[in-house]
Amino acid sequence: MSFLTNLWFIAIALFCLGFSIFIHELGHFLAAKKRGLIADKFSIGFGPRLFGWHKYGTDFRISLLPLGGYVSLPQLADMGRLEGNEEGDICEMPPISYADKMIVAVMGAVCNLIFALLLSLVLWGVGREIIKTTEVGYIAETVVNSSNQTVAGPALVAGILKGDKIVSIDGQAINSWMQYQNVLMTSTGRTKEGQAIVELGILRNKQKLSLTVYPQTVSTEAIRHIGIYPISDSNAAPIIVHLEPEMPAIAAGLEAGDRIKELDGQAVISSGFLSTYLANHGDRIIQITVDRNEDTLVIPVQPRVKAGELSPRFGFAYDYPFKTERVHYNPPEQILQFANTMRRTLFALIHKGSDVKVRNMSGPVGIVHGLSTMARYGWVDLIWFLALINVNLALFNLLPIPVLDGGHMLFATLSKVIGRPLPRKLMESTQFAFVLLLLGFVAYVSFFDIGRVGRSAGLIHDDGVANEAVDPIIEKIDP
Repeated sequence: MSFLTNLWFIAIALFCLGFSIFIHELGHFLAAKKRGLIADKFSIGFGPRLFGWHKYGTDFRISLLPLGGYVSLPQLADMGRLEGNEEGDICEMPPISYADKMIVAVMGAVCNLIFALLLSLVLWGVGREIIKTTEVGYIAETVVNSSNQTVAGPALVAGILKGDKIVSIDGQAINSWMQYQNVLMTSTGRTKEGQAIVELGILRNKQKLSLTVYPQTVSTEAIRHIGIYPISDSNAAPIIVHLEPEMPAIAAGLEAGDRIKELDGQAVISSGFLSTYLANHGDRIIQITVDRNEDTLVIPVQPRVKAGELSPRFGFAYDYPFKTERVHYNPPEQILQFANTMRRTLFALIHKGSDVKVRNMSGPVGIVHGLSTMARYGWVDLIWFLALINVNLALFNLLPIPVLDGGHMLFATLSKVIGRPLPRKLMESTQFAFVLLLLGFVAYVSFFDIGRVGRSAGLIHDDGVANEAVDPIIEKIDP
């Protein structure tokens, strides 16, 4: 993919993230204006002002650090001088009520939820392709764990069979493969010896069974994995997953990820067709039509007989994509799925039995990378991910943590309960401490985000560290 194409998708991602922040701050701003509050700054980003304009008594600005945004409301005393307000200026302003503070604080999250609801309406209408099935199509004999050790596949050891359908994990009902992955990764079960453990409910020949499985942590992310993969769709175009060195396919320019559509203009309808056509026409150049990203390419390949073999081969391994279905979740159902995903993640983050750590979270770098990746997949996936981000942004901001909206609501409620304003120095020092913690958190997760982006782009290689794929494609070697 060209540099300009990558730059375009990154620009889309930055716009989507910036617009989500704008929606959040717009909620605060409109609520403040409606309640008669003074809003002297409306900023996307923190830190020094880069550029902007003044209108309606407000400085609309873009600031240096793209870590969020804020609306400066001097009458919300708990913000203090963090936003450049002098104590004298604040004292001269009319006081505001508890209701004013709560409404203004919550409206940022409300606007993000409204935006997510609108995006979910689009998804409801057009539908989205997902791996809906929970039927097991492949069971790995071994997996490579995060310590770079090859161990027996947990699912194989537990007795899971091909064709089993996963119906629950630790009592949580499972309705799609993505949900299976999320619930497994955020599971918190652990034995007395410290080994991860889950109870897997399966359906086998119409009979419900419960199996105990001991997941392994895999890849540099150290996430839980049991070595199973969903059934594939043999009616779809096969995907190249591996290229043998010094063979015709790689020399001709075929790449892993190419979808094989045609051989000499004839549609590839099955693996049998591919094998038969190669056997009958392997003595000449074959024109292979592939889909690569959004392009269709025709690549001439001359099969050859490898030393020690009898039949001509292209020299690639292939498989079929996993079987997908188009689903139309209604907006409340979609929003609830997003909220449950965040709830499980946050719970796992603080649970001592979980393998989810702060390093697994994503900051601005990871979010932009995720958005740009989804933009490459298509606009439907981009809308889905953008809706997810807005739900997460809403719920995260409502956490009762100073600096966040939930923290402002907490301060306002404490003042209401004790019947007097909280000490200004206490609020300012608390806010400042949590600003530093937030910046430290962003820096910490961004360090790992950069590593993920580098590995994804092939720029970073972790020598000696296993990177077992969570959903590897099962290889089939062409004859």
